[in-house]
Amino acid sequence: MKVTTDASLFGAWVANQSLSSKQTLDIGGGTGLLSLMLAQKNETKIDIIEIEKNCFEQMKQNIENSSWKDRIKCVFNDIIQFNPTVQYDIILSNPPFHEGQLKSDQSSVNLARHGDELTLGVLFNKVIEMITEDGIFYLLVPAYRDKETISIALKNGMYLKNKVFVKQSSHHDPFRIMYAFSMKHHSEAKTEEIIIKDKNDRYTDAFIRYLKDYNLYL
Repeated sequence: MKVTTDASLFGAWVANQSLSSKQTLDIGGGTGLLSLMLAQKNETKIDIIEIEKNCFEQMKQNIENSSWKDRIKCVFNDIIQFNPTVQYDIILSNPPFHEGQLKSDQSSVNLARHGDELTLGVLFNKVIEMITEDGIFYLLVPAYRDKETISIALKNGMYLKNKVFVKQSSHHDPFRIMYAFSMKHHSEAKTEEIIIKDKNDRYTDAFIRYLKDYNLYL
């Protein structure tokens, strides 16, 4: 799995929240990117779960070669079947994006990108089983699924705390949305916008501010 710009921004945004978490769960770990970024900034212990075998092996190698391997536990499992012995203060996920859409002829790609089994409804339902009363669920989805995501969250008793629209440039519509949900109702959710590149096709100051501690070229 490739490291994408939106996933990198999501990891940096979550890690920048100054989390006071004892236990964190990363659902659908992929390369391990999000957990590694979180571990770099926070002292939390992290369980990272991945269902696709090749992804898991790559993820495990990346974690074992990192400075934070003692705080990150790799789990090869289906999140639907996962029954942890702890509850988590922080849960984060960059889940399969697409439901009921055209698929690749590669089963591993389909597993990573399509949520025909791990739908948003199933994901939220599982999260509320595992999260603490004061916990935060961080989620990255395509912008076109915004209303659907908010609706599913509310049906599962989770409330929007923060939402960030991510745009490629000021001339583009948002293509991703980063969310923070909690079990507690918030009178007014905070809404932000992050633009990746300016009119000269250079990274914006906001993007650099989030990613500079992770990318040697910024």
